[in-house]
Amino acid sequence: MRKYSILSLAFALGVFQLSAQSGKISKEDRSFLINYLEVTQQDLLQTLNDLSETEWLAKPADGGWSPAECMEHILEAERAVFMQVKKALQEPAGTDDLSARDGWLMCKITDRGNKVKTPLPPSGNTSSRAELIAAFNTSRAEIFSFLTNKKLPLRTHYGKSPYGKADAYQLMLVIAGHSMRHTNQILETVAIVN
Repeated sequence: MRKYSILSLAFALGVFQLSAQSGKISKEDRSFLINYLEVTQQDLLQTLNDLSETEWLAKPADGGWSPAECMEHILEAERAVFMQVKKALQEPAGTDDLSARDGWLMCKITDRGNKVKTPLPPSGNTSSRAELIAAFNTSRAEIFSFLTNKKLPLRTHYGKSPYGKADAYQLMLVIAGHSMRHTNQILETVAIVN
């Protein structure tokens, strides 16, 4: 009997350790991420729907991007970061716990006062608003479908954010925060041109 109890305890500890090292996100983190993606999607779409055609194409005098160019950039960046998440999950798992940086990274990515040189500037040959919105909705649907897998080890696989190393969960936060950043840019542009 005693041998069975020690064996059971050893097995239970082993299962707990495997679970802790699995990199799976908590139920609360999953819920937060999905909500953040949903809210930023809704905010962006509402902002775009409120624009006149003149506002959609308006560029600030300082050479900033038009809302059309912002939308093109959001879509390209979102695709690139999501591809990076999927690529990171194919690499061997690591043990770095970067979760304490979640809030900091979210603040950095959404802060419009913090300028970042993008490797994905808009091409200037933007598609129509309807086409860009449809492509954005398709992109988000793919992300939500991806996140239905509750066993994704998003905390033990890594990529690069604009602010350094990030785990795959944090890269997903970057996707949501990036769209929020440029939604705010669109609102700034509309305020300037009106």
